[in-house]
Amino acid sequence: MRSHRYSDVEPLRDPDTGQWNTDEIKRRAKGWAAVLLALAVLGAGGALVAAKGYEFYMGAKTAKDYVGAGTGETQVVIPKSSTALQIGKILAEGGVIKDAKKFQETAMTRPDLWGKVQAGKFKLAKEVPSLTALQQLVDPTRAIHNWMSVPEGWRIDPQLVDVLAKGMKLPAPDVKAFLTTKARPNDYGYPAWVSPTGAAGPVAFEGLLFPDKYDVQDGATLEAQTKAIAGNFNAVMARLDFKTKAQALSFGDPKDTENTKAYKALIVASIIEKEVFRAEDRAKVARVIYNRLAKGVQLQFDSTVAYSVNKTGTVWTTADERDCKKNPSPYNTYCVKGLPPTPISAPAEAALSAALNPEAGDWMFFVPINLDTGETKFSVTDAEHNAARAELQAWCLASPENKKKCA
Repeated sequence: MRSHRYSDVEPLRDPDTGQWNTDEIKRRAKGWAAVLLALAVLGAGGALVAAKGYEFYMGAKTAKDYVGAGTGETQVVIPKSSTALQIGKILAEGGVIKDAKKFQETAMTRPDLWGKVQAGKFKLAKEVPSLTALQQLVDPTRAIHNWMSVPEGWRIDPQLVDVLAKGMKLPAPDVKAFLTTKARPNDYGYPAWVSPTGAAGPVAFEGLLFPDKYDVQDGATLEAQTKAIAGNFNAVMARLDFKTKAQALSFGDPKDTENTKAYKALIVASIIEKEVFRAEDRAKVARVIYNRLAKGVQLQFDSTVAYSVNKTGTVWTTADERDCKKNPSPYNTYCVKGLPPTPISAPAEAALSAALNPEAGDWMFFVPINLDTGETKFSVTDAEHNAARAELQAWCLASPENKKKCA
């Protein structure tokens, strides 16, 4: 009998009898299937999932490919949750590659690239090898974006209504109706505390459309875009631990709950966003607000009055607009005590942070004394405040250009 040694891997045939080792064949077959399946699910870190390993294996035998740098360009749209084979078919139909299965094979053998592929719209060269197509899909310069910027400090109507209407190519009346009469924030992913009544209404979304740049996908609905903005809002609130930290603040109302405190902190942030000229003054303005609330005196902010009379682009108001009889609005903080009932603008993260972290101080007043530099004076007493106001008046009268800025 011939002597032999078995290695760690059992042979497929018995070296003595020549018979097939059926158990080992079955075991190896399972292993091969597992490898193919492992290759097939690469890219799970992105938005896309690959096709079945069997399709990859069989397709690799017959797949064809272009060679060279390609000719011309075309645009393709990759939907969410597309498999490698589905993307290959889209690219083949668009004239980017020759064979969908070859693209699938390439994707499975290049997990470093495949794992970065995302859904979206892309501008790609035509008639290129599958590897080149895959590389183009993860090239940021090839992605086609429809950016929509939500500026900080803007209000829902008319400013942000116009932003969404233009950015999403929708009729402004439809956007306005959605935001001011139909939609409820809590139905689109916002936390319960942002909606004291839970109802839709003219100011339901005020302060909630978080300032940022958003990539609007083709065919996106208002509902989907609102959820995307809500996701951004929630991420910032989580990062700041906003609701929890708001509990340490005092708004002068013993009836405040955890939810109302968080909402009032959002209102404070919206005022800071409108009132502050310089970043270093945000936390000081927050302190002035809390000091005045603690004393039970009117806030007397022109920004809230401007909101009440639908002024945009300025916080300056007239004596008539501040008059309690002529403008008895709950946003006229020259008349009512406490905060306005809702935010007056969309605050950015810096203003939100300042609302949670007011600087220590006894200030009761502040006024800018130079509108070009934003220099602002903070005062404790009426006399100090009146002196600062005189400085502002002097600056306004110093030149015709200054006078226009103070109008």
